[in-house]
Amino acid sequence: MKAKQILPYIQTSFRILLGALLLVAGILKVQDNSALFESVAYITWIPLGLKSLIIDTLPWIEIVMGSLLIFNLFGSVVKPAVSAIYLAFFIFAIYGLGSGMEGDCGCFGDPENGSILAMLLGSEFGWKMVMRNGIFVGMAGLLFLKTGNNSTDSPE
Repeated sequence: MKAKQILPYIQTSFRILLGALLLVAGILKVQDNSALFESVAYITWIPLGLKSLIIDTLPWIEIVMGSLLIFNLFGSVVKPAVSAIYLAFFIFAIYGLGSGMEGDCGCFGDPENGSILAMLLGSEFGWKMVMRNGIFVGMAGLLFLKTGNNSTDSPE
């Protein structure tokens, strides 16, 4: 198979994986947003009202955007929005590493409570988070590549 024949399958896999990660992360934050609260509270230069808005809406944005991405709905809006979300997470991971932020972002649950995703992907600030989020940004970027059939949404 040529790269142009494989690309739609890769894009579909990445789209579903990135959507599922957002969906799961959002659900876990709705269940317990204490780690998100602590992470956002650490950033002193963000106004209190914006911190509250982030804490209250981010989990729901993740759930909605993840679901829309999985089901490939409103792709012309959702793909750029999801890419921006992952880019923001990547920048936040770099900020957390550079500022010496300690603790856990709460993205994938608590590894101490048996969260497999937290154990595999990690939620603690550090190089692992930066690399993980960089990979996610790269995966999101691949969703924009054009294939031979001018479709980036699904395999032929």
